[in-house]
Amino acid sequence: MSEVIDNVLSNIKMFEKERYKNMTVIGLNVPNKDLDLMSLEIGLNLGLVKITEIDDNGSVGNVRVVNNAVVPLLILDGEEIVGSKQNRIVNSTIIIPAKSEKIIPVSCVEAGRWRSNSTKFHYSNHMATSRVRRDKLMSVSNSLRKNNSFVSDQNKVWKNIADTQKELNVVSQTDALHDSYSQRSSQMDEYKNAFPLHENQNGLIVYINGELAGLEIIYNSGRYAGYHDKLVGSYILDAISKQDEKYAMGELGEDDLIERIRKTPCESFDSVGLGVDVRLEDDDITGSVMLYEDNLINASFFRKVKA
Repeated sequence: MSEVIDNVLSNIKMFEKERYKNMTVIGLNVPNKDLDLMSLEIGLNLGLVKITEIDDNGSVGNVRVVNNAVVPLLILDGEEIVGSKQNRIVNSTIIIPAKSEKIIPVSCVEAGRWRSNSTKFHYSNHMATSRVRRDKLMSVSNSLRKNNSFVSDQNKVWKNIADTQKELNVVSQTDALHDSYSQRSSQMDEYKNAFPLHENQNGLIVYINGELAGLEIIYNSGRYAGYHDKLVGSYILDAISKQDEKYAMGELGEDDLIERIRKTPCESFDSVGLGVDVRLEDDDITGSVMLYEDNLINASFFRKVKA
């Protein structure tokens, strides 16, 4: 275990559990880091960041990001961008240097469209669902181990989106993940109201139907505040799709999870941008951590679903 990761996990403080229907959330506070990183939302809204297809023909698995800001740009694993030839999600957390451009690895989340509806990508209020992010994380980790590349299992991404839409009775002409969020927005708002942002919160642990689903950490509570609704929302859509399933307390609790992560061996890989991409995996959990200048920037851990 990286000393940086271990130090963060050993200093986690938890807020009281909050429950709504079949979902439980525990807010987390970990020591804040004061780093000057710009979020994708801010960068796109201020016009300092431009995301396009790599060329006129495009590539399903890659897009071009131009960061014209004087500070590095932070893009989280699973963040969605919409427009251009088809909507995409980012395959890993990436920090793009100031005044630079990068080709970054992405996955398609709109299987039924390959035609331009805009010259560039736009900001989305959503991330991939926790189900999509979990399985994508596992496939990218496997790709890193085998080929040292951040390539996802695209067919698995599409299948997870299709399964969710079927479970939620969502109709989408282009099989877009975005449509699942749009058509279930009123239910999602009910859940979100039960899980407000706490002062100094910069992480969370989520249970669905009593089973541990995942843990998320962002380096700074101020930066986390801009992601809270998106992160919570990524679990809510999965919770809604599982409302009819049996509710039973799982064997893996929050303290067990943290201790398990601390004992799991790390594998480190060069990131597409700045920093080091760390991967952790055992029989029950899978996770990734972005380290930058000896700081934990972003971490996501998910409980594996048994076949």
